[in-house]
Amino acid sequence: MNEMNKARNFYSLMCWAGFLLILLPVGIANFVFGYILGDSPCTLCWAQRQSMIFIGVIAFFIVRYGLNGKYLATLLVMTAFGLYQSFAHYGNHAHRDLDQGFSLQVFGIHTYFWAEVVFWAVIVLLGIIFLFAPKFSTFEEEMKGKKVREMTKFTFIAFGISAFIIASNVFQAFVATGVPPYTGQGDPVRFTLNPKYIIWSTDGWKGTWQNISFLGKRDVKSPDYAFAPNGANLGIQFESDSANSPFKTIDRSLVLTQTQKIEYPYPINSMRYINGEWVVSSKWIVSFLDNSFAIKGEFEIDPYFSATIDPIIGVIPYMEDKYLLMGSNKTFLRFKKNDEADDALQFAHFVRGYDRFEGQGDGLGRGRIDTVRSKFHHVASITNDDAYFYMATVPNNKDKKTFVISKFSLYDRILSGEFTPKANLKENRSLGDLYITSMMYHDGRIYALSKNYNVIVVIDIKSEEVVEVMSYPKEIQNARAIYFDGEKIQLVSYQNNTNFLYSVE
Repeated sequence: MNEMNKARNFYSLMCWAGFLLILLPVGIANFVFGYILGDSPCTLCWAQRQSMIFIGVIAFFIVRYGLNGKYLATLLVMTAFGLYQSFAHYGNHAHRDLDQGFSLQVFGIHTYFWAEVVFWAVIVLLGIIFLFAPKFSTFEEEMKGKKVREMTKFTFIAFGISAFIIASNVFQAFVATGVPPYTGQGDPVRFTLNPKYIIWSTDGWKGTWQNISFLGKRDVKSPDYAFAPNGANLGIQFESDSANSPFKTIDRSLVLTQTQKIEYPYPINSMRYINGEWVVSSKWIVSFLDNSFAIKGEFEIDPYFSATIDPIIGVIPYMEDKYLLMGSNKTFLRFKKNDEADDALQFAHFVRGYDRFEGQGDGLGRGRIDTVRSKFHHVASITNDDAYFYMATVPNNKDKKTFVISKFSLYDRILSGEFTPKANLKENRSLGDLYITSMMYHDGRIYALSKNYNVIVVIDIKSEEVVEVMSYPKEIQNARAIYFDGEKIQLVSYQNNTNFLYSVE
């Protein structure tokens, strides 16, 4: 008898769960928010509301037809789908500043986040209901061999009220959204019955079947590296003719004065002269070279420890005796040299060199850089002055127009500003046509080296504009680094499986 009571209580709780789910979040959203306050759901809001209705209806199926594995499986699948929908919706707004959300608020929380709460509540309640459920054989016994369970007065009322709420939602959806092929709106106008202000839109279909990817905006291919050319996957055809660059005029043409091979065993992706020695990088390797390019010290990072570092795009001096290493995904490592490093402590950061370099300790370690305008772009260059460091975006398979320089404080690595330099460009061209592989700060200006079109773009930091464009010889292919030796410019490239250092004037 005790087990039979548990079975009846199970169905009562399941009925209450389905009824309250439709009555409260769905009913309040429909009648109070919709008809009274004029709130009209966006496409994702409708999807979440539909998932709640489906979950409630499936609960009623269990109450009416008994516990069935198919119903339980469908209940879990719809809950998982609802969680995905609410997480995707909330994710679009989670990064915003205070009170910058979307739609109405309940107790200070926007409705799209309440959907996340509701779906998690469904999981918790299901767990509680099944925690007190009887043996599964009792469910069959409770059915008494019938295909449907008998309706009680409560279940009849719950079914009736829920059916009315669902019908009301269908009506609201028809008025605000329309019938197929109309899909609703991403930014819906407030709910009204006046046909003059009702919008039925098909904009939701635009681009739906193009470039389908689970990553969405984040389906960005890897940048083009010296050690891993990737122009084809990025949809970029690199060329060396500066006449085809996006600029209307080229102010100066540099002349090649000297060429020197660099005997270094890896393709150089970045190179900079710091404290009397060359600091070069290739993928996850950083080497310190003397003036004859002989290796004095070297390490290889573990790119997957803690904060993942994509291939290294540059190393800059940082806080006196330290260095800051940057990956193309804007994740960094602050490190320093120490011939007596505690290899057990430093093992986590380095695959090689953990006995001579430190990545943990005072002022050291990994971190991530946060950006706004360049969030969906990689970087391939970094430079610094006394107070800030700067990084420039590179075009990708999703966006070949955006070009942003981000400025960060060396003190706390927090974003201080972002800008797209003003420039005298040809019609329908943008700075995104460039591919900046290296930058060098010099006398208040940034000299940005573009592998594409063989140009060096001089950017004034204060005015945030391109003040000069220089071309460099076509013989220099795949340029990867720029450096000033006095007033002479030196460029590094990797071509024909060899690293070269060029002097241009």
